[in-house]
Amino acid sequence: MGDLIIYVFAAIVTMPIPFLFVLYFLSRKWHGHKRKAVHQTANLSAPVFMIAVHVLLLVLFNQSFLAYIVIGLILLLGLSLIIQYKLHEELQFRRAFKGFWRASFLLFMFMYMGLSLFGVIGSLMA
Repeated sequence: MGDLIIYVFAAIVTMPIPFLFVLYFLSRKWHGHKRKAVHQTANLSAPVFMIAVHVLLLVLFNQSFLAYIVIGLILLLGLSLIIQYKLHEELQFRRAFKGFWRASFLLFMFMYMGLSLFGVIGSLMA
């Protein structure tokens, strides 16, 4: 049973794009609304993309960039708080965290796609 959980987790981390589509279709069936399904999919798959980017960086460069990822996330949260304060002149941490979480989803999804493309091109050139 433990091996099955490990294999499922490894498959999700190594293939987050198909996981994203499966999660979207399941969420769409559950909610019935496209907008709610997109938001829930982004919220649930953000950590998957973060872990996948970390694993890709480990594989491509044989070095851990976890500290840089954490520092980048903290800076992104600070930026989200600053933007929320400038727009509303009041800090609502829940709203700022939602903005941070969605921005980090987009950032890590694009980083994953870019690193995947870099890895494929790098292996073709070698």
